[in-house]
Amino acid sequence: MAAMNLTLVFLGGKTNPLADLVRFSLSSYYLAHRCIAVIATAEVLLHSGLILYRRPVFDEFAKSGTVLSPAAGGLLVTIFGSLWLHRFLGRFFGLLHLLGAVGVLGGLVWHIALREISPAGIPVFVACGLLGSTHLYRLVRMFLFSHTQATVETRWDKEVVVQLKLVTDKPVKVFPGCYFYVFFNGPLPFYDLFHGYAMTPFWGSPKQFINGKVSDPTFLITRKGHHANSLGCVSSGDSLRLDGPYGRDLKLYRFETVVLTAKGIGIVGVLPFALQLAGRRQRDDEARSRHARLRDSSEPVFADFSRNVDVIWWLEHDYQDQWVADQLRSLQELDSQNLLVVWCIYPDSKKASSSFEKNKYWSARSNFGFDSFSRELRQETRYPGETIVVASGDAKFVDQIRHIVLQNITSKRSIQFANVDFVAPPGSPNHPSDNRSESQVALVNSTKKNQPGDSDVTDIEMDIVDQSVRRITHIV
Repeated sequence: MAAMNLTLVFLGGKTNPLADLVRFSLSSYYLAHRCIAVIATAEVLLHSGLILYRRPVFDEFAKSGTVLSPAAGGLLVTIFGSLWLHRFLGRFFGLLHLLGAVGVLGGLVWHIALREISPAGIPVFVACGLLGSTHLYRLVRMFLFSHTQATVETRWDKEVVVQLKLVTDKPVKVFPGCYFYVFFNGPLPFYDLFHGYAMTPFWGSPKQFINGKVSDPTFLITRKGHHANSLGCVSSGDSLRLDGPYGRDLKLYRFETVVLTAKGIGIVGVLPFALQLAGRRQRDDEARSRHARLRDSSEPVFADFSRNVDVIWWLEHDYQDQWVADQLRSLQELDSQNLLVVWCIYPDSKKASSSFEKNKYWSARSNFGFDSFSRELRQETRYPGETIVVASGDAKFVDQIRHIVLQNITSKRSIQFANVDFVAPPGSPNHPSDNRSESQVALVNSTKKNQPGDSDVTDIEMDIVDQSVRRITHIV
């Protein structure tokens, strides 16, 4: 049983291509990976204890089990202490984890090889094959097939974030919600040769982006994290390696109503969706305009289902709109048909900057809590067709949006929910001049289009009612 569970554990490394194929979210994959690993390791320890207790002769077979038990116990401790160890060891945690996993698997092979091959030993060798093949697949993909060389065209520095615009040696495949492993040069030779950092490209040339391939991906990266040392060594003109894309393509153009929600740095997770939907709509409008003049035109159109697309961005600090100011202005120019309704929710609307032209579709708001968002969501579901809500931000924010969706689902009102693979680091990157505590940074919400909203500020914590009578569809 332990060997069969270990077979599931070794289905992939950092990113499992099979999980991407079945559209299984990265966070869910990691959760399943950890849970199955704990169960399998506990089963190994229990099996070893029972056999050693009942086995009267301490032979070579028993010795192999004795050696394997401490290794399995160490791996179990590593799994339970992964959060602390990851913070303490940083980029070397992955190497420790790999060595522990290979050690346990090697011990199992030694343990099985001392006996005649039986059906019980087959899963162990299958796990070996999966571990070797998945890592070989990543190496081949990284250095041969999906190897992409990129040059840093511009580096835009602020106190808490860095924006990197790259130029690739060939157009790379992208889709909203995807992520790449970015390999920096690092402070030392070969420092990041095999260690990449998962990052989401949030912008590119609109004409290229809607076609699914770009040669100028742009990344917005916080200075917070284990990549800080490597990021500090990057300057304009440097070469980087990209491995990807990975992740799920949610294909939001199949839904009539799309609600994109983001908190803080999570805006990088939803801007690509807005860019794709607005760009595809503009392309269709231009094609139909030409078709009206040329009756025999056979130019294809996307014919998306999306009719209402809302982008709601909760800024944790007033200056955060400057991170994507150029992209917001470009998006507003692209959306000439007003498909998008964009609300930037500031802690203090008086400090809102001119990142875009204010009108009834693009507005800066404040003093609207999650209760107001819940009411607006009910309003959105009155439109015909399917509705989906996408959340991007830290784990707490994503859970709060998920709970709101759950609360608004009824037998007559179905809402689908999806979270992007991008997960913002816990805690917002604070501006050096911003001395407010996190409790003073209130999340706020907005009203729909040009409707006046109430000014009540509600607490972000919600009482979750009984959810047994509600249903929710997850995009996986």
